[in-house]
Amino acid sequence: MENNRLRRVEWVDLNLPSLRDFDRFLGWMVGRVLFSGWLFSISTIRVAAKIIVSLCDQTERASRHILAVYEQLPHRGMLGTNVIDVTAAPLPLYPETIITNLLQAIEGKHVLIVGDTGTGKSTIAQWLAYQVGGDITVYDPDASPDEWTGLNVVGRKGNFSAIAEAMEADLEELQRRIELRGEGGDKALAGLDSVTIAEEFPLLVSEVDIASEWLIKHGNRGRKPKRFIVALAQDDSVKTLGIEGQGNARKNFRFVRLGKFAVNHAKQLKDTAVEEWLKQGKYRCMVEDTPCQLPDLASFNMFVPRVSLQPSFQDVKTAETTVETELQPISNPENQVSDSLLKAVKACLEAGFSDSKLIKEVLGFSGSRYKEGKQILEKMKGELGK
Repeated sequence: MENNRLRRVEWVDLNLPSLRDFDRFLGWMVGRVLFSGWLFSISTIRVAAKIIVSLCDQTERASRHILAVYEQLPHRGMLGTNVIDVTAAPLPLYPETIITNLLQAIEGKHVLIVGDTGTGKSTIAQWLAYQVGGDITVYDPDASPDEWTGLNVVGRKGNFSAIAEAMEADLEELQRRIELRGEGGDKALAGLDSVTIAEEFPLLVSEVDIASEWLIKHGNRGRKPKRFIVALAQDDSVKTLGIEGQGNARKNFRFVRLGKFAVNHAKQLKDTAVEEWLKQGKYRCMVEDTPCQLPDLASFNMFVPRVSLQPSFQDVKTAETTVETELQPISNPENQVSDSLLKAVKACLEAGFSDSKLIKEVLGFSGSRYKEGKQILEKMKGELGK
């Protein structure tokens, strides 16, 4: 009986892989090793590149310090027979990290620009608006006829009720876009980008009851529905901006501090290098806690055509009316191009607009007529010497 049981368990069948299966496994293993080695090589190159960039940055700073010493010396380092002591030559401080791309610095957030009168808040706001693209609306109760040329300005002559109506409509539009996006995704909002610039926002908070709610709701939910807010102020206090205690809304904004506000913020951070850097150059600011080099806006032309999509909120008989009428999209390509449209295209080119954006948004050609618009743009470039 015991021998029969032993005989039953004595042999076990083993199914060994065939040579073909072994070859397949070997091929898979070699491929895995090769791809792993390739991935390791890429990681090594990336790390090496970062080290090289860091070394280059340190070398550049050291070279700047040495150059600063030489700038303290007279010609050839000699002045008669006197020996010059350069050990006390002041070395300029330079921040370790500087952002050179403002759009990258704001990282898709809304923007609060803080600065005194004359520091360029309006210029930077309009430059940002044109980089983001879409329809631009400005809330400015103190705007003069020659300010914000070509844009839809709401609230001229202290008309705060018009601003209140427009802000209520903005909140309704925000909700509509949220619903559209919930049903059809981002494709449902294609071409609906909009930018709103709110000048002297603390004043709007004190005069327009809905202003704080407008800013907070856009701060919490406005970016995905493609509504970009740029608020301007001469005070960086969250209380005057109407967002005190609104942490969720605050984190969706980037503070861009100009002039003394940037310097004072650097002092609060106890960063002497940033403080000195801000004082020694133009177009420099602080984006939150990081120094940022702004683009050279001296040549930025504020005259860019915009056709308002909200005529019900536009003030009647403003200086923009004449300009916007002249800049309607071309309906007949054989017509002679007006001087005003040529100037508008030139301003857009200087502002860095792409050909595609010019053809679609300024000239009004899209779809099957895009090629026709491209030919007209090339003709205009020829007349402008571009």
